[in-house]
Amino acid sequence: MIIYLDESYDWQGTYFLLGALFVREDHDVFLASFNDIKRGEKFERVDGTLRELKYSKINYANHERTAIKAIQAFKAQNSYFRAVIIPQASFDLSYYGKKYEPDKIKRARAYKKFAEMLIEYNTPEVTGGVLFADYLSRCKGELGRGDEFVEVMKQRFVYPSDEGLRVKPKLKHISEVKSHLNDYALLQVCDVLLGCTLNGILKLHKGPRMSHKNAVTERMREILEIPTYDKAYWQALSKLYVREYRDRLGMAEYCKATHSKYRLWFWRPKEKA
Repeated sequence: MIIYLDESYDWQGTYFLLGALFVREDHDVFLASFNDIKRGEKFERVDGTLRELKYSKINYANHERTAIKAIQAFKAQNSYFRAVIIPQASFDLSYYGKKYEPDKIKRARAYKKFAEMLIEYNTPEVTGGVLFADYLSRCKGELGRGDEFVEVMKQRFVYPSDEGLRVKPKLKHISEVKSHLNDYALLQVCDVLLGCTLNGILKLHKGPRMSHKNAVTERMREILEIPTYDKAYWQALSKLYVREYRDRLGMAEYCKATHSKYRLWFWRPKEKA
């Protein structure tokens, strides 16, 4: 399995989203299909490289078509998408560090925690997988002294500490990659899925600036048969996610479960005693 990890947030500071595209099989087929879609929509440069598809830059008809075709390709492949949505107003950074520590380090720790949960709960029976994280500010080593995203994730998934359990590690490789490179272009598909999700949750006003983005968001809902983006609907399913994990559901059963292709998890803080 190859996993692509990306983040998104709105400029108003309403939500922070962390999304992951899980490609179970035939990764190279999916990648080649997506790159061919971009070539067919004139994304190819003179030197043969391909321009990047970003949800935030879907302002033209060919970008809209490319994004919709990417979603259709995702549906046809052995892959699934998961996202955790964190309301920033109710997010208390004090849980992730000491008072004197900068908020940037606390946010990095929170980012890693949500990434761990996203992977742990959605990879039944997976061993020897690969994780590609978008080259994000929260992942860079400038945080220093053990706060680097990649190194901490390796300790969690590549080099499990409890050797007595003799559990094979879920992942064999974790690295930061740049989404504009052709070899990692499926991060762009993850970006489109995540961008549509944020747009659908926020219910942004329609208008000339958002027309192509809104069209892609609505088509994704139709293509993936998403009943709604509403928080209440998806929060009601959180107990199902926990039960599947607790019961150690196998991958075959997991991929036949409710909304197996696309799922949202709306995080909510524990109530203080």
